[in-house]
Amino acid sequence: MVLPVPLFFAVLGAVEQVPMSQAAEGIPAEDAAVRRGSRWHQTFSAFQYRNFRLLWISTLFVSGGNWVQQVTLGWLAFELSSSALQVSLVVGLRAVPLLMAPLSGAIADRFDRRRVMLIDQAFLAVLALGFAAIVLSDNHVLWHLHLFSFLTGVGWSINNPVRQVLVSNSVPRQALMNAVALNSMAFNFTRVFGPAVGGLLITFFGPGLNFLIQGIFYVCVMVMILPFRAEYTSDHSAIRRRSIFSNVREGFRYVVGDKNTLTVILVALVPTLTMMSFIMTLMPVYAVEVLGQKPGEGSTLGLLLTGAGIGGFVGTFLMAIFSQIRNKGRLVIISLFMAGLGIIGFAQVSVLWQAMAILVFVNAFQMAVMTTNNTMLQMMTPDEMRGRVMGVYMMDIGMMPLGGLVGGLIAEAWGVQTALVSGAVVGVTAVTLIALLNPRFRSLRL
Repeated sequence: MVLPVPLFFAVLGAVEQVPMSQAAEGIPAEDAAVRRGSRWHQTFSAFQYRNFRLLWISTLFVSGGNWVQQVTLGWLAFELSSSALQVSLVVGLRAVPLLMAPLSGAIADRFDRRRVMLIDQAFLAVLALGFAAIVLSDNHVLWHLHLFSFLTGVGWSINNPVRQVLVSNSVPRQALMNAVALNSMAFNFTRVFGPAVGGLLITFFGPGLNFLIQGIFYVCVMVMILPFRAEYTSDHSAIRRRSIFSNVREGFRYVVGDKNTLTVILVALVPTLTMMSFIMTLMPVYAVEVLGQKPGEGSTLGLLLTGAGIGGFVGTFLMAIFSQIRNKGRLVIISLFMAGLGIIGFAQVSVLWQAMAILVFVNAFQMAVMTTNNTMLQMMTPDEMRGRVMGVYMMDIGMMPLGGLVGGLIAEAWGVQTALVSGAVVGVTAVTLIALLNPRFRSLRL
């Protein structure tokens, strides 16, 4: 089931790869040398930039904490409520504040992005350490999970657009897709181990230790960001002469006025509302109802999320290798279609290793979509507008509670497998319509 993934990227890369002589025109000599080098060298070419290396290491820590939290929140919600709907609510509340991401994007365009990141990480560290104290003292109830999830979402609504824009500020344009893919690969590298470790820690030590570890990781992120200095950025002083709400309006006007940008953001909404929101919010329920995970254990859920993490790592690694693929519109459409078919297959199995294998397949294609959409937006957007555009883009993730709520309602009424199939069918249908009705996006080349 996993074998077609690298074959897909290899074939598409062979057809769409930019010739080395053409790709190297008009770029610095050292970057041209990288492009003329081996495929392996090109895969890690963004690491030659010091600022990107610092940002990448910090991503390891922040994503490690995120995945430990993800598995623990879902487990706690199901343990306290035994309700698929409550699991969807707790997990979904973390995404709601991302609807404020355009405001966070405006902040990223107005102020020193490094300083904004440091303040945000301090907030998340205090929040995680405080919640760890509550859980370790065994005083937690369901509303504590709701509040913690929402406040964590507030921190991530700032972290996500700022961190993504800092990627573009750490490398030149020709290295951007490679940098985005490597940054996503760091996120998914920890996803391979984080959920499984989180599940084992729940089983042997209880959930409180997981939040303590997350808080420590956020402190490590602050240490990594301190020496970071943005180099590939423009002067944003003119933005601060207008109010922040004017800045937000300018961001929305830019997105609506640029057809390519608007299309990329709308396409990103498809897997968020259907495929991604259904499969991620219902994973704890699937582990119990389909795979037979026993109450009080988290190992099965951890292994499922590990499978998804392996898929994400494979997908982003392949995107780093084939970062010069130009027909990005076609890549997004095909990858979305393949991910939807994978979710339909996932809903049909009841054996752990089969479910994990299919999740590798699904997430490889999902990460191809996310990496390519991210790269297209950052390549098409001027730096002084980039934070606001990425903020609007991140609103898609803020829509996850809507999809998760629908998925939870379907799972309550007809079962989790029916909910997964429904979400995938709707997603694949929407992707097919986009492919048929929007030839401009299909042929988008960057």
